[in-house]
Amino acid sequence: MKYLRLFFITLVSLFLGVAYAEENIIIHYAHIHYDDEMWKSLPAADALEMLKEQNIKRVLVSATPTEGAEMLYRQDPDMVIPMLRPYNSWRHRYFWFKDPELKSYLLKHLKRVPYRGFGEFHVFGKDADTTQIEEMIALARERKLVLHPHTDLEGMQIILNKASAKAPAMASAKISAIVVMWAHGGFDVPLEVLHKLLDKFPQFYIELSLREGMLDGEGLLTPAWKKLLIDYRTRFLIGMDTYKPSRWAGLPEISAEERDWLQQLPADVAADIARNNLDRLFPKN
Repeated sequence: MKYLRLFFITLVSLFLGVAYAEENIIIHYAHIHYDDEMWKSLPAADALEMLKEQNIKRVLVSATPTEGAEMLYRQDPDMVIPMLRPYNSWRHRYFWFKDPELKSYLLKHLKRVPYRGFGEFHVFGKDADTTQIEEMIALARERKLVLHPHTDLEGMQIILNKASAKAPAMASAKISAIVVMWAHGGFDVPLEVLHKLLDKFPQFYIELSLREGMLDGEGLLTPAWKKLLIDYRTRFLIGMDTYKPSRWAGLPEISAEERDWLQQLPADVAADIARNNLDRLFPKN
């Protein structure tokens, strides 16, 4: 009954929300989840139709377990960019970064669909400094995959340093640093810190779902945020983060709010953040 009720709510949101998408900015979302709680109540075809009705044309998808991302990818390979979460359950989320079987898990699932990165993965502070994460980063370097961490500042600095460093055998080779996309832009990390990281690490990108402090009390971009978005227009991506069923049900309203602040930017800047940056990082094969 719970799942039937959720499915009904979601369908209502779909039909009521169509008007939001008319003549609106096309969005390519860099943060969508399709977890087991959702696929039991919302079929993959219906989930993608909800997104399309809101002028959302491409999506970066991860899931717990990761089979959810594979379901959406197989439903529409042109629309869905699958990301491999390095944990196989919600319990595993709390120790995956120390799991001696992590590399085997990643290699097994990389054979299933053409995953484009690892994430969104949760790790904090010094927990980011483990042999297992170094092995994951080595795989990302080898296969040109993107990292999408949900972490604090200490964890992000550890990951960026590891992703920027070259293995000794590669020291003389011309190998690009791994792209790292910070989920939620660190939530409330000060803008001056983001500015420094953007300057120091050219492979560092910021995904903006649930980012705090961007808007003032009237729903307008603060002057500092507007300047940052314009100055680093090629380094930001839009996110949705459907981490719970109510985020799926609220898709029309959430995407409308994001379009509202995007429209406060110059049109070419808004286009970069809304879709072009994702397309550059994840070109269609």
